[in-house]
Amino acid sequence: MRIENALRAREGLLAVSAGAVLWGTNGVLVKFVSGHSSLSSVSIGFYRLVFSSIVLLLIAGWSSLQVWRRSPWPSRGLLALSGILLGAYQALYFAAIGNVGVSVSTLVSLAVAPLAITIVQAARRRRWPSMRAISVLSLALVGLALISLSAGGHAASAPHPVLGILQSVGSGLGYAGSTLVSRRLHGIAGPLTLTTVASVVGALTLLPLAATAGLLFSADARTVLSLGYMGIIATALAYGLFFHGLRSTTSEVASVLTLLEPLAATLLAVVLIGERLPAAGWVGGALLLVAVGVLYVAPEEGGADDAAALPAHDAAALPVHEDADALPAHGAVPALATELMTDPGCASAARQATIEG
Repeated sequence: MRIENALRAREGLLAVSAGAVLWGTNGVLVKFVSGHSSLSSVSIGFYRLVFSSIVLLLIAGWSSLQVWRRSPWPSRGLLALSGILLGAYQALYFAAIGNVGVSVSTLVSLAVAPLAITIVQAARRRRWPSMRAISVLSLALVGLALISLSAGGHAASAPHPVLGILQSVGSGLGYAGSTLVSRRLHGIAGPLTLTTVASVVGALTLLPLAATAGLLFSADARTVLSLGYMGIIATALAYGLFFHGLRSTTSEVASVLTLLEPLAATLLAVVLIGERLPAAGWVGGALLLVAVGVLYVAPEEGGADDAAALPAHDAAALPVHEDADALPAHGAVPALATELMTDPGCASAARQATIEG
């Protein structure tokens, strides 16, 4: 049993990490789309969720509707709130970009979330986090700071720094708050249903902002394919992997693993488009990988009481330039694909309603 739990814990780590890395691939593509169209970053984020919603509704629309219909009103509220938070923390992040700049908003929003999650979980368990957990979190946050401040550009574009920081904190708290919402949804919905609902409601949440920013663009093949990849692979598949992994991964560990997203975005920018990363950025990446390595060497076995669904801060992938319109919009194995296709919402919505009751 202990071997089985250890294998399950490592599978969860791999799934969460894979989701975070897929989110990181958005960075280069958002830069490409923003450079070849008139779309702003928030509009690109909206279209990503639209593509994700269309595919997921085709796959699991009916089963998700059944889960929704059979769930009591409090659970419906939580399902809707999970999607609202997905759109809200992205909107706050995008707003912060214009007020305080990329590097600071990315650093604050991504750092606040794991800190808030760790504090809340410690309070709920009525004990301090272990020294190992504190050390890993500290190492990861130092790595994040070095990467963000090295690759995030200059701080010249910070016309309203106080407001921008408050918006970044709000984005991070929304990110952390989604943990408390999502952890209560495991009993009524599996990864596929959670991803479907979050994508649909998130898209509706971003629609007013995206409409204001502008939704028209020249629909050339490369732009459409890029948006399709971001929606289907880097959103639908990434979130499915992430929610799957959270069944056996604690929220604190997941919040550290999702910091792989800005690292992946930065490395892809270096490799694919020739961006230069200062020495401090490479040191930060190494520290972050060490922190993740510690989690893999001795994974914690999460359970229903401490595993929490934490949507990755998909709007906070580290961008390449200090340009709000060139931002990534804030993510594995055959067994995981099988798990997604056997989502409880697909297999038996009635059974899920019974569990919730």
